[in-house]
Amino acid sequence: MIYSDFEFWFYQLHRFCRGYFYDYDLSADLVPVTIMDMPMEMIQEITRNLDLVELTHLQAMNESFQHMVDSIVLLDSYIDHLKNVTLILNEVLGKKPIFYSYLNFCKLVGENTINYPDFEFLYYRLYRLSRGELNDCDQIINPAPKTLMDMPVSLMYKIIGYLDTVERTYLRSMNRCLKDIADIRPPNFESDECFVKKGMEYLSPVLEMPNLKVNHLSLYIMNGCTYLNDLLPIPFHAKSVSIDSFNIKKSLELLSAMNPGELESIDFSNYDIGYTATREDVLEFYETEQFKQANRVESNIYLYEIDLIKFSHLKTFKFRLNFRELVDFQMIRDMISSFENFESCELKSINNRDGFDMRTVAEDLGAEIPFGPLKTVTHRYQIPESNEYLEFKIEEEESYRLIKIAKVR
Repeated sequence: MIYSDFEFWFYQLHRFCRGYFYDYDLSADLVPVTIMDMPMEMIQEITRNLDLVELTHLQAMNESFQHMVDSIVLLDSYIDHLKNVTLILNEVLGKKPIFYSYLNFCKLVGENTINYPDFEFLYYRLYRLSRGELNDCDQIINPAPKTLMDMPVSLMYKIIGYLDTVERTYLRSMNRCLKDIADIRPPNFESDECFVKKGMEYLSPVLEMPNLKVNHLSLYIMNGCTYLNDLLPIPFHAKSVSIDSFNIKKSLELLSAMNPGELESIDFSNYDIGYTATREDVLEFYETEQFKQANRVESNIYLYEIDLIKFSHLKTFKFRLNFRELVDFQMIRDMISSFENFESCELKSINNRDGFDMRTVAEDLGAEIPFGPLKTVTHRYQIPESNEYLEFKIEEEESYRLIKIAKVR
Protein backbone atom coordinates (compact mmCIF):
# COMPACT_ATOMS: atom_id res chain seq x y z
CA MET A 1 0.00 0.00 0.00
CA ILE A 2 1.35 3.41 -0.93
CA TYR A 3 1.58 6.19 1.62
CA SER A 4 -1.29 8.30 0.18
CA ASP A 5 -3.76 5.37 0.46
CA PHE A 6 -2.56 4.61 3.97
CA GLU A 7 -3.03 8.23 4.94
CA PHE A 8 -6.61 8.23 3.56
CA TRP A 9 -7.68 5.14 5.53
CA PHE A 10 -5.89 6.31 8.67
CA TYR A 11 -7.91 9.52 8.88
CA GLN A 12 -11.16 7.79 7.82
CA LEU A 13 -10.86 5.34 10.72
CA HIS A 14 -9.77 8.13 13.05
CA ARG A 15 -12.97 10.03 12.29
CA PHE A 16 -15.05 6.84 12.57
CA CYS A 17 -13.67 6.14 16.09
CA ARG A 18 -14.76 9.62 17.13
CA GLY A 19 -18.32 9.04 15.89
CA TYR A 20 -17.95 10.73 12.54
CA PHE A 21 -18.47 9.07 9.23
CA TYR A 22 -17.92 10.58 5.85
CA ASP A 23 -18.78 8.91 2.62
CA TYR A 24 -15.60 10.24 1.00
CA ASP A 25 -14.78 9.40 -2.61
CA LEU A 26 -11.03 9.01 -2.98
CA SER A 27 -11.20 9.18 -6.78
CA ALA A 28 -12.42 12.79 -6.59
CA ASP A 29 -9.10 13.97 -5.08
CA LEU A 30 -6.90 16.28 -7.06
CA VAL A 31 -3.69 14.96 -8.64
CA PRO A 32 -0.88 15.02 -6.03
CA VAL A 33 1.54 17.94 -6.33
CA THR A 34 5.14 17.03 -7.38
CA ILE A 35 8.46 18.87 -7.47
CA MET A 36 7.77 19.80 -11.08
CA ASP A 37 4.85 21.94 -9.88
CA MET A 38 7.20 24.14 -7.85
CA PRO A 39 7.61 27.71 -9.19
CA MET A 40 10.53 28.03 -11.60
CA GLU A 41 12.08 30.89 -9.63
CA MET A 42 12.26 28.68 -6.54
CA ILE A 43 13.80 25.75 -8.50
CA GLN A 44 16.44 28.05 -9.99
CA GLU A 45 17.31 29.43 -6.56
CA ILE A 46 17.72 25.90 -5.17
CA THR A 47 19.70 24.72 -8.19
CA ARG A 48 22.26 27.52 -7.89
CA ASN A 49 23.26 26.18 -4.45
CA LEU A 50 24.12 22.73 -5.84
CA ASP A 51 27.65 21.65 -6.78
CA LEU A 52 28.56 20.04 -10.12
CA VAL A 53 28.04 16.45 -8.88
CA GLU A 54 24.60 17.26 -7.48
CA LEU A 55 23.66 19.06 -10.71
CA THR A 56 24.69 15.97 -12.69
CA HIS A 57 22.38 13.77 -10.60
CA LEU A 58 19.56 16.28 -11.07
CA GLN A 59 20.07 16.29 -14.84
CA ALA A 60 19.73 12.50 -14.92
CA MET A 61 16.23 12.52 -13.36
CA ASN A 62 14.24 13.54 -16.47
CA GLU A 63 14.38 15.68 -19.60
CA SER A 64 12.74 18.71 -17.98
CA PHE A 65 15.37 18.88 -15.27
CA GLN A 66 18.13 18.42 -17.86
CA HIS A 67 16.98 21.46 -19.87
CA MET A 68 16.51 23.53 -16.73
CA VAL A 69 20.00 22.77 -15.35
CA ASP A 70 21.62 23.42 -18.75
CA SER A 71 19.94 26.80 -19.03
CA ILE A 72 21.05 27.81 -15.53
CA VAL A 73 24.68 26.71 -16.16
CA LEU A 74 24.74 28.64 -19.45
CA LEU A 75 23.30 31.70 -17.76
CA ASP A 76 25.89 31.58 -14.99
CA SER A 77 28.69 31.10 -17.57
CA TYR A 78 27.43 34.12 -19.51
CA ILE A 79 27.36 36.19 -16.32
CA ASP A 80 30.97 35.11 -15.51
CA HIS A 81 32.01 36.04 -19.05
CA LEU A 82 30.48 39.51 -18.66
CA LYS A 83 32.39 39.95 -15.40
CA ASN A 84 35.68 39.01 -17.12
CA VAL A 85 35.01 41.36 -20.04
CA THR A 86 34.24 44.20 -17.61
CA LEU A 87 37.51 43.63 -15.73
CA ILE A 88 39.50 43.52 -18.98
CA LEU A 89 37.81 46.73 -20.14
CA ASN A 90 38.94 48.40 -16.90
CA GLU A 91 42.51 47.35 -17.66
CA VAL A 92 42.23 48.75 -21.21
CA LEU A 93 40.85 52.08 -19.97
CA GLY A 94 43.65 52.21 -17.38
CA LYS A 95 46.14 52.23 -20.31
CA LYS A 96 48.37 49.59 -18.73
CA PRO A 97 50.69 47.35 -20.80
CA ILE A 98 48.94 44.14 -21.74
CA PHE A 99 51.23 41.79 -19.82
CA TYR A 100 50.89 43.72 -16.55
CA SER A 101 47.14 43.94 -17.20
CA TYR A 102 47.02 40.15 -17.48
CA LEU A 103 48.94 39.70 -14.21
CA ASN A 104 46.55 42.06 -12.43
CA PHE A 105 43.56 40.25 -13.95
CA CYS A 106 44.87 36.90 -12.68
CA LYS A 107 45.24 38.33 -9.16
CA LEU A 108 41.56 39.34 -9.20
CA VAL A 109 39.92 36.24 -10.71
CA GLY A 110 42.56 33.48 -10.48
CA GLU A 111 45.29 32.21 -12.81
CA ASN A 112 43.20 29.43 -14.39
CA THR A 113 40.20 31.58 -15.35
CA ILE A 114 41.43 32.56 -18.81
CA ASN A 115 44.65 31.83 -20.70
CA TYR A 116 46.87 34.54 -22.13
CA PRO A 117 45.92 34.17 -25.86
CA ASP A 118 42.20 34.57 -25.03
CA PHE A 119 42.98 37.53 -22.76
CA GLU A 120 45.08 39.12 -25.51
CA PHE A 121 42.24 38.71 -28.04
CA LEU A 122 39.65 40.34 -25.74
CA TYR A 123 42.08 43.06 -24.64
CA TYR A 124 42.83 44.30 -28.17
CA ARG A 125 39.23 43.91 -29.28
CA LEU A 126 38.04 46.11 -26.39
CA TYR A 127 40.94 48.48 -27.08
CA ARG A 128 39.75 49.02 -30.66
CA LEU A 129 36.12 49.39 -29.57
CA SER A 130 37.13 51.99 -26.95
CA ARG A 131 38.68 54.03 -29.78
CA GLY A 132 35.54 53.78 -31.92
CA GLU A 133 37.02 51.28 -34.37
CA LEU A 134 34.70 48.62 -35.75
CA ASN A 135 35.94 45.14 -34.96
CA ASP A 136 34.02 42.12 -36.16
CA CYS A 137 36.98 39.76 -35.69
CA ASP A 138 36.04 36.18 -35.10
CA GLN A 139 38.53 34.43 -32.90
CA ILE A 140 37.69 31.07 -34.42
CA ILE A 141 39.15 32.01 -37.82
CA ASN A 142 42.38 33.38 -36.30
CA PRO A 143 45.58 31.48 -37.25
CA ALA A 144 47.04 28.96 -34.82
CA PRO A 145 49.01 30.50 -31.90
CA LYS A 146 52.74 30.88 -32.44
CA THR A 147 55.10 28.48 -30.70
CA LEU A 148 58.82 28.43 -29.98
CA MET A 149 59.40 26.52 -33.21
CA ASP A 150 57.98 29.43 -35.24
CA MET A 151 60.82 31.70 -34.10
CA PRO A 152 63.36 32.64 -36.81
CA VAL A 153 66.35 30.31 -36.75
CA SER A 154 68.79 33.22 -36.65
CA LEU A 155 67.13 34.48 -33.48
CA MET A 156 67.29 31.02 -31.92
CA TYR A 157 71.03 30.83 -32.66
CA LYS A 158 71.51 34.15 -30.90
CA ILE A 159 69.58 32.99 -27.81
CA ILE A 160 71.50 29.69 -27.64
CA GLY A 161 74.76 31.65 -27.60
CA TYR A 162 73.81 32.98 -24.13
CA LEU A 163 73.06 29.52 -22.67
CA ASP A 164 75.59 27.63 -20.60
CA THR A 165 76.29 23.92 -21.08
CA VAL A 166 73.70 22.72 -18.55
CA GLU A 167 70.93 24.92 -19.99
CA ARG A 168 71.80 23.79 -23.51
CA THR A 169 71.53 20.16 -22.36
CA TYR A 170 67.95 20.76 -21.19
CA LEU A 171 67.17 22.43 -24.52
CA ARG A 172 68.53 19.45 -26.48
CA SER A 173 66.18 17.08 -24.63
CA MET A 174 63.00 18.88 -25.79
CA ASN A 175 62.80 17.58 -29.37
CA ARG A 176 64.94 16.64 -32.37
CA CYS A 177 64.77 20.05 -34.04
CA LEU A 178 66.00 21.89 -30.96
CA LYS A 179 68.67 19.23 -30.45
CA ASP A 180 70.07 19.91 -33.92
CA ILE A 181 70.01 23.67 -33.34
CA ALA A 182 71.69 23.36 -29.93
CA ASP A 183 74.45 21.18 -31.41
CA ILE A 184 75.39 23.83 -33.99
CA ARG A 185 77.48 25.60 -31.35
CA PRO A 186 80.08 23.39 -29.62
CA PRO A 187 79.95 23.30 -25.79
CA ASN A 188 82.15 25.91 -24.15
CA PHE A 189 83.72 24.52 -20.98
CA GLU A 190 85.77 27.06 -19.14
CA SER A 191 87.36 24.33 -17.04
CA ASP A 192 86.37 21.23 -15.09
CA GLU A 193 87.22 22.97 -11.83
CA CYS A 194 84.87 25.82 -12.67
CA PHE A 195 81.91 23.46 -12.83
CA VAL A 196 83.03 21.53 -9.76
CA LYS A 197 83.32 24.78 -7.84
CA LYS A 198 79.84 25.86 -8.93
CA GLY A 199 78.39 22.47 -7.96
CA MET A 200 80.07 22.46 -4.56
CA GLU A 201 78.55 25.84 -3.75
CA TYR A 202 75.18 24.08 -3.66
CA LEU A 203 76.32 20.69 -2.33
CA SER A 204 78.60 21.81 0.54
CA PRO A 205 75.80 23.23 2.75
CA VAL A 206 73.96 19.92 2.45
CA LEU A 207 77.00 17.82 3.40
CA GLU A 208 77.57 20.06 6.43
CA MET A 209 74.12 19.34 7.90
CA PRO A 210 74.85 17.44 11.16
CA ASN A 211 71.50 15.60 11.24
CA LEU A 212 71.50 14.45 7.61
CA LYS A 213 71.01 10.66 7.34
CA VAL A 214 70.89 8.57 4.16
CA ASN A 215 70.50 4.89 3.39
CA HIS A 216 73.19 4.91 0.70
CA LEU A 217 75.94 7.29 -0.44
CA SER A 218 77.93 6.86 -3.67
CA LEU A 219 81.21 8.78 -4.10
CA TYR A 220 82.87 8.67 -7.53
CA ILE A 221 85.87 11.00 -7.76
CA MET A 222 88.23 10.66 -10.68
CA ASN A 223 90.60 13.62 -10.20
CA GLY A 224 92.26 15.54 -7.39
CA CYS A 225 90.33 18.79 -7.74
CA THR A 226 91.19 21.16 -4.88
CA TYR A 227 87.50 21.92 -4.29
CA LEU A 228 87.01 18.28 -3.20
CA ASN A 229 89.76 18.26 -0.57
CA ASP A 230 87.31 18.78 2.28
CA LEU A 231 84.29 17.11 0.76
CA LEU A 232 82.95 15.62 4.03
CA PRO A 233 83.95 18.03 6.80
CA ILE A 234 81.87 16.32 9.53
CA PRO A 235 81.00 12.64 10.22
CA PHE A 236 78.45 11.51 7.65
CA HIS A 237 75.50 9.31 8.64
CA ALA A 238 74.99 6.55 6.06
CA LYS A 239 73.99 2.89 6.29
CA SER A 240 75.80 2.00 3.07
CA VAL A 241 78.61 3.64 1.10
CA SER A 242 80.23 3.03 -2.29
CA ILE A 243 83.61 4.70 -2.83
CA ASP A 244 85.56 4.88 -6.07
CA SER A 245 88.29 7.50 -6.33
CA PHE A 246 91.53 8.17 -8.21
CA ASN A 247 93.69 6.50 -5.54
CA ILE A 248 93.33 4.46 -2.37
CA LYS A 249 94.56 7.32 -0.16
CA LYS A 250 91.57 9.43 -1.20
CA SER A 251 89.25 6.45 -0.77
CA LEU A 252 90.50 5.89 2.79
CA GLU A 253 90.05 9.60 3.53
CA LEU A 254 86.43 9.47 2.36
CA LEU A 255 85.78 6.23 4.27
CA SER A 256 87.11 7.77 7.48
CA ALA A 257 84.41 10.46 7.23
CA MET A 258 81.65 7.85 7.55
CA ASN A 259 80.15 7.41 11.02
CA PRO A 260 81.31 3.87 11.95
CA GLY A 261 78.47 3.22 14.38
CA GLU A 262 75.86 3.44 11.60
CA LEU A 263 77.76 2.20 8.54
CA GLU A 264 76.67 -1.38 7.77
CA SER A 265 77.85 -1.92 4.19
CA ILE A 266 81.06 -0.84 2.38
CA ASP A 267 81.79 -1.07 -1.34
CA PHE A 268 85.50 -0.29 -1.82
CA SER A 269 85.74 -1.51 -5.40
CA ASN A 270 88.12 0.82 -7.20
CA TYR A 271 88.88 -0.65 -10.61
CA ASP A 272 92.68 -0.82 -10.21
CA ILE A 273 92.95 -0.85 -6.43
CA GLY A 274 94.31 -4.39 -6.45
CA TYR A 275 97.30 -3.27 -8.52
CA THR A 276 98.01 0.14 -6.99
CA ALA A 277 97.34 -0.45 -3.28
CA THR A 278 100.40 -1.21 -1.17
CA ARG A 279 100.44 -3.68 1.69
CA GLU A 280 100.38 -0.75 4.13
CA ASP A 281 97.28 0.68 2.42
CA VAL A 282 95.45 -2.64 2.71
CA LEU A 283 96.30 -3.05 6.40
CA GLU A 284 95.17 0.55 7.03
CA PHE A 285 91.81 -0.30 5.44
CA TYR A 286 91.40 -3.36 7.70
CA GLU A 287 92.20 -1.29 10.79
CA THR A 288 89.56 1.38 10.19
CA GLU A 289 86.64 1.44 12.60
CA GLN A 290 84.32 1.55 9.60
CA PHE A 291 85.59 -1.87 8.43
CA LYS A 292 85.61 -3.34 11.94
CA GLN A 293 81.97 -2.40 12.60
CA ALA A 294 80.50 -3.18 9.16
CA ASN A 295 78.39 -6.23 8.35
CA ARG A 296 79.07 -6.40 4.61
CA VAL A 297 82.23 -5.45 2.66
CA GLU A 298 83.03 -5.67 -1.04
CA SER A 299 86.39 -4.72 -2.55
CA ASN A 300 88.86 -5.40 -5.35
CA ILE A 301 91.68 -5.55 -2.81
CA TYR A 302 93.60 -8.83 -3.12
CA LEU A 303 92.94 -11.04 -0.12
CA TYR A 304 95.68 -13.04 1.63
CA GLU A 305 94.75 -16.03 3.80
CA ILE A 306 96.48 -14.52 6.82
CA ASP A 307 94.22 -11.44 6.60
CA LEU A 308 91.04 -13.50 6.71
CA ILE A 309 91.11 -13.54 10.52
CA LYS A 310 90.17 -9.85 10.40
CA PHE A 311 86.87 -10.81 8.69
CA SER A 312 85.42 -12.78 11.60
CA HIS A 313 82.82 -10.08 12.40
CA LEU A 314 81.41 -9.87 8.87
CA LYS A 315 78.18 -11.52 7.72
CA THR A 316 79.08 -11.39 4.05
CA PHE A 317 82.00 -10.20 1.92
CA LYS A 318 83.29 -10.21 -1.68
CA PHE A 319 87.04 -10.05 -2.38
CA ARG A 320 89.63 -11.04 -4.94
CA LEU A 321 92.18 -13.74 -4.24
CA ASN A 322 95.84 -13.03 -4.90
CA PHE A 323 96.51 -14.82 -8.20
CA ARG A 324 100.25 -14.22 -7.99
CA GLU A 325 100.67 -16.86 -5.27
CA LEU A 326 99.17 -20.25 -4.53
CA VAL A 327 96.20 -20.09 -2.17
CA ASP A 328 95.68 -22.49 0.74
CA PHE A 329 91.95 -23.22 0.43
CA GLN A 330 91.94 -25.59 3.40
CA MET A 331 93.15 -22.71 5.56
CA ILE A 332 90.39 -20.46 4.16
CA ARG A 333 87.78 -23.18 4.83
CA ASP A 334 88.95 -23.78 8.41
CA MET A 335 89.04 -20.06 9.25
CA ILE A 336 85.59 -19.27 7.76
CA SER A 337 84.02 -22.26 9.54
CA SER A 338 84.99 -20.64 12.86
CA PHE A 339 83.21 -17.32 12.11
CA GLU A 340 80.02 -17.13 14.17
CA ASN A 341 78.42 -14.28 12.20
CA PHE A 342 79.32 -15.63 8.77
CA GLU A 343 76.50 -16.07 6.22
CA SER A 344 78.10 -16.04 2.76
CA CYS A 345 81.03 -14.79 0.70
CA GLU A 346 82.43 -14.70 -2.84
CA LEU A 347 86.11 -15.12 -3.65
CA LYS A 348 87.19 -14.31 -7.19
CA SER A 349 90.48 -15.22 -8.85
CA ILE A 350 91.83 -14.47 -12.30
CA ASN A 351 92.49 -17.61 -14.34
CA ASN A 352 96.20 -18.14 -14.52
CA ARG A 353 97.81 -20.85 -16.68
CA ASP A 354 100.66 -21.23 -14.20
CA GLY A 355 98.23 -21.55 -11.31
CA PHE A 356 95.71 -24.22 -10.43
CA ASP A 357 92.44 -24.96 -12.22
CA MET A 358 89.01 -25.75 -10.81
CA ARG A 359 89.90 -29.43 -10.24
CA THR A 360 92.91 -28.40 -8.14
CA VAL A 361 90.72 -26.15 -5.96
CA ALA A 362 88.12 -28.89 -5.53
CA GLU A 363 90.78 -31.46 -4.62
CA ASP A 364 92.27 -29.05 -2.09
CA LEU A 365 88.83 -28.80 -0.42
CA GLY A 366 88.36 -32.58 -0.44
CA ALA A 367 85.46 -32.55 -2.92
CA GLU A 368 84.47 -35.49 -5.08
CA ILE A 369 85.22 -34.61 -8.69
CA PRO A 370 83.31 -36.27 -11.55
CA PHE A 371 85.03 -37.27 -14.79
CA GLY A 372 84.75 -35.17 -17.91
CA PRO A 373 84.74 -31.41 -18.50
CA LEU A 374 83.56 -29.26 -15.60
CA LYS A 375 81.78 -25.93 -15.38
CA THR A 376 80.66 -26.13 -11.75
CA VAL A 377 81.67 -28.13 -8.69
CA THR A 378 79.58 -28.17 -5.51
CA HIS A 379 80.97 -29.40 -2.21
CA ARG A 380 79.65 -29.50 1.37
CA TYR A 381 81.88 -29.36 4.41
CA GLN A 382 80.46 -30.09 7.86
CA ILE A 383 81.67 -27.65 10.49
CA PRO A 384 83.39 -29.57 13.33
CA GLU A 385 81.27 -30.03 16.47
CA SER A 386 78.25 -28.48 14.72
CA ASN A 387 75.22 -29.44 12.66
CA GLU A 388 75.95 -26.61 10.21
CA TYR A 389 77.64 -26.92 6.84
CA LEU A 390 79.71 -24.77 4.54
CA GLU A 391 78.55 -25.15 0.95
CA PHE A 392 81.21 -24.43 -1.69
CA LYS A 393 80.19 -23.73 -5.28
CA ILE A 394 83.13 -23.37 -7.66
CA GLU A 395 82.48 -21.87 -11.08
CA GLU A 396 85.03 -21.35 -13.84
CA GLU A 397 84.77 -18.90 -16.73
CA GLU A 398 87.24 -18.00 -19.45
CA SER A 399 88.93 -15.18 -17.54
CA TYR A 400 88.23 -15.86 -13.87
CA ARG A 401 87.32 -18.43 -11.24
CA LEU A 402 84.54 -17.74 -8.72
CA ILE A 403 84.13 -19.51 -5.39
CA LYS A 404 80.86 -19.00 -3.53
CA ILE A 405 80.71 -20.08 0.09
CA ALA A 406 77.52 -20.12 2.16
CA LYS A 407 76.70 -21.38 5.63
CA VAL A 408 73.82 -23.88 5.64
CA ARG A 409 71.99 -24.20 8.92
